[in-house]
Amino acid sequence: MPDHVPRVSRALVSLWCVFAACNAAGADASNAEAPERLQLIDITWSAGKHMPQGMQDNVVNELGGWLISVGGFCGGVDDDWKPGKYPRGFLNKVWGLEIAREADGWQTLPDYPGAPRQALFGAVVDNALYVWGGFSYDAPYTYADGYRISRVNQQWAWTRLPDLPSPSAWSGICAVGSRLYSFGGADYDAQRFYTDTDRSGTVARLGARLIVFDTAQPDKGWLVESECPGTPRCLSAAAVVGDAIYFIGGLGVASSGEYCNVVDNWKYAPVSRKWERIRDLPMSGSGSTSNRIVYQSRYVLLPCGYQYDRIKRPDGSLADRYGTPSKVVRTWKSHPKLENTAYFNHCYVYDTETDSFGTATPLPFDDVASITVVLGDTVYMFPGETGGFVWEGEYFGHHPEFVLKGALRLH
Repeated sequence: MPDHVPRVSRALVSLWCVFAACNAAGADASNAEAPERLQLIDITWSAGKHMPQGMQDNVVNELGGWLISVGGFCGGVDDDWKPGKYPRGFLNKVWGLEIAREADGWQTLPDYPGAPRQALFGAVVDNALYVWGGFSYDAPYTYADGYRISRVNQQWAWTRLPDLPSPSAWSGICAVGSRLYSFGGADYDAQRFYTDTDRSGTVARLGARLIVFDTAQPDKGWLVESECPGTPRCLSAAAVVGDAIYFIGGLGVASSGEYCNVVDNWKYAPVSRKWERIRDLPMSGSGSTSNRIVYQSRYVLLPCGYQYDRIKRPDGSLADRYGTPSKVVRTWKSHPKLENTAYFNHCYVYDTETDSFGTATPLPFDDVASITVVLGDTVYMFPGETGGFVWEGEYFGHHPEFVLKGALRLH
């Protein structure tokens, strides 16, 4: 479990964070995990309303009082343990949960118009959820098409959008006013993923690209913004706080095809179009797929993540991993196919006011690529990949249907 710190006053927490931020000046990947890290947020975990089937890498966001889930993938690993809950395959299914009537469960909405896929990315502007990209194991493998879903006169409907400049999966995306900012991403060709370029080598630094789409002027399509100086990546957390966008962590792919953690983090100012490097991750474990992850307009929630053997730096060089992730101590016999998985349950928090990291209450199971939606003092988490776990006597699998719900408060 992450290091526990006794309850202290908020003033002392802020003082410690300022001290940590000062020591982070010029932060580099050598920032090993501190021996003591303050807990900033307490989370009381419970079970939400479970999804109709198991999945990972779906898009989930809040739209008009509903949680909307789009696409995803299920590996089928656990269908022998829970028949019908884990059918293998990519999804273009869409479900909605009316938050005020959560007990009614998830409702079937119109299918996503594109091919079934995972690793889509999307954000909400006004009264519509905009979704693009993703990948599958069939040609063209990575997708550039996009659609938006909205509700008019109690009817849900999809509308086609302009394509991305090039196919992309796992891009970090968020909304600033009417504009959507999409950062990084990966290409895929059935053999491997690419972040330094696209699969053809013609789109340089694909994973450092920042592009913008103005929903108020959709006919202009996507425009190329200012490129990030940092490591090309996918699976980066994206969060808007004040007049800045924060891009934290992610996965980079070395020229050899090796997967690496990305630990350099960046702040982008849309008005000045300037990048600023912020503090590196306290541990080389990263990977997030969502953008509604800010609590009290200050704290960015960063649950779980996967720790690879190497990290990738902005100059392209590789270095060894650092820091020790936490894991749940298992008290039950795991599914035989999932006994040796390496997932973790830590939950880091980035404080945008002090440029420092603290922790939140760990998750009750090990996971990676959790899909996180913060709504006021409540957080919904949709697991990505787990080693399987038991909640109140019920087994949930590798790509679970489980929805984790948390009540948030400052520590």
